[in-house]
Amino acid sequence: MGKGGAVLGIIGIILGAGAIGFAFIVWNTQNSIKSDLAAEDIWYQYDEDIFSGIPTGMNVAIPNMSIIFELKTTMSIHILFTCAAITYPTAFTYTDMFFRFTVDGVLIQNPRARVGSYNEGSSNDFYSVALQHFIQDFPAGTHNITVMVWSEHGANFIRQCALSIQSFVN
Repeated sequence: MGKGGAVLGIIGIILGAGAIGFAFIVWNTQNSIKSDLAAEDIWYQYDEDIFSGIPTGMNVAIPNMSIIFELKTTMSIHILFTCAAITYPTAFTYTDMFFRFTVDGVLIQNPRARVGSYNEGSSNDFYSVALQHFIQDFPAGTHNITVMVWSEHGANFIRQCALSIQSFVN
């Protein structure tokens, strides 16, 4: 091998070692991120039943998807809702469903989950819905979290709904 090949080999070794070192630093810093939250309580509600005949164009509370809970001190909470949704688009129209939380009677606009379809040949569509929200410094007291649904089409329905709330000590 000539002098030029040896120089290229050394440059390749240096670049390779540098890339490995950089990858180690990135990996190590990402894995060293720690949360200062400690889980406190969990509240959970599940309903297998079908919720159909949803009135169109209005937010409606999903039956059995409401949890009343009490916090003794200010904490952070994580809210998670999941369900299966089935939509029925009519010819060449959309059929959306929106899911939101109410917290102590106040409708939270965001985050929200949206499912729906445009009919170009399908008579119905199945979706897995997941909606979550994290609230820091949630005040002590008794609270009510409810899941709301807004539907564009009266034939749409949901089933296998689950709602969980987890509190964290700040």
